[in-house]
Amino acid sequence: MEDNNTPEFVNIEQNVEIDGNTYLQLGEEYETPKKYQPRRRYTEKTVRGVIVGRGENRAIIPVEEVRKLAALHCSYKDMAEFFGCHENTFRDHFHSEVERARQKTKHRLLEAMIENAIVKQNPTIQIWLSKQWLQFQDNPANTDNNSVLPWLESDE
Repeated sequence: MEDNNTPEFVNIEQNVEIDGNTYLQLGEEYETPKKYQPRRRYTEKTVRGVIVGRGENRAIIPVEEVRKLAALHCSYKDMAEFFGCHENTFRDHFHSEVERARQKTKHRLLEAMIENAIVKQNPTIQIWLSKQWLQFQDNPANTDNNSVLPWLESDE
């Protein structure tokens, strides 16, 4: 029985059946041209960093790259996966660098906020900073205990 959907130029012997599905096996004349890829040249470089791990799990992790990722506030888990080591090992070796870089980012953010509030006169940031630092409130509540206590007079 001949399939009417098969084009005339396709020879029936070129069909291949895989897992119950029939596929056409086309010749080399139907292949798409491949993009040119230049020859790769390999070289070696010296990496300066901290040696982490033992044996086959040994790796050299550059401290500058750790500082860059920490400045972006990446988690310890993400940084450890990036460098290919365990999270606890990474935390033990780079805790001080990570926390210092995170603090530096917080300080830079705070400086930018203050500049926006004072120099650029951004009212939204001015209000937010006044609420955070000066304890200003939208609805002030009287928390002073200067009011007179009510006397309960009993009917005795």
